[in-house]
Amino acid sequence: MGHDFDRANTASGSHRWHRKRAGHDLFLIATAFVILLWAAYEFTIFGSWSGVPSEKRIDFYEAVLLGVFLCVSLWVFSWRRLEDLRREAAERVRAEQRAAEAELRAQLDPLTGLANRAKFDMSLSALVGRAGEGQASNSTAAILLLDLNRFKQVNDRFGHPMGDAVLKAVSRRLQAGMRERDAVFRLGGDEFAIIAYEIEGTSPHERHDAVRSIAEKVIRIVDRPVSIDGRTVEVGVSIGISFYPQSGRTVRELVRKADVALYAAKEDGKATGKSAYRVCSDISGASLRSA
Repeated sequence: MGHDFDRANTASGSHRWHRKRAGHDLFLIATAFVILLWAAYEFTIFGSWSGVPSEKRIDFYEAVLLGVFLCVSLWVFSWRRLEDLRREAAERVRAEQRAAEAELRAQLDPLTGLANRAKFDMSLSALVGRAGEGQASNSTAAILLLDLNRFKQVNDRFGHPMGDAVLKAVSRRLQAGMRERDAVFRLGGDEFAIIAYEIEGTSPHERHDAVRSIAEKVIRIVDRPVSIDGRTVEVGVSIGISFYPQSGRTVRELVRKADVALYAAKEDGKATGKSAYRVCSDISGASLRSA
């Protein structure tokens, strides 16, 4: 909204400036034409050159001179206005490009290049907003919240540069491994999220199996060792899953239930030492309500 207001003010100020400049140019042209008209009336220039006494009249040659002067002046005026309009249009395009690039940068994680938490919130709001606008479909979407396991040990043992390199590697793998219609986000730190759109299956059981397949693929992707500068590190992942619209029809409810499932997956991972995922529908209703 603020960008639109600034662009509107800039465009309005530029328009006023061009109008003022155009009025000034027209005034100069009109003044010069009047002066030339007066001179032609007072002094018969071409007649004097021919040896004819001056008379207070405008002969044919002076009329032609006045017409040429007026045409040239108007042509110069029109050309200047056209150049101003072209320059203004080019500046407007550049301003819009800069605004679009700034908006895009505001939605990207600077380390990994993935969409950030702000974009995740916007995407979820758009997902549930379609239902509010009467555009809901029968398709199911899944929200997967991811936390990397043993990432703190990587930072403590090898330093934050190695941790950043691991985050970049995991991000590239997730982006390359997910379906084209899915969206991958980095929420911050070692936290990621995936919105899996249009889950296949004609029944809830089939759709749950499809999402479990996605979670298992994520685990395989993240569990692969990461080799950086001759060093190999291993991290795991805990995943919590909720479904839209089955788990909830608001952003807050979907995230809360996925977060409860993520906490349960972390507990499973601590017990087994392996990556794990949990679906919110597999967790007791009491646990979901108390969260």
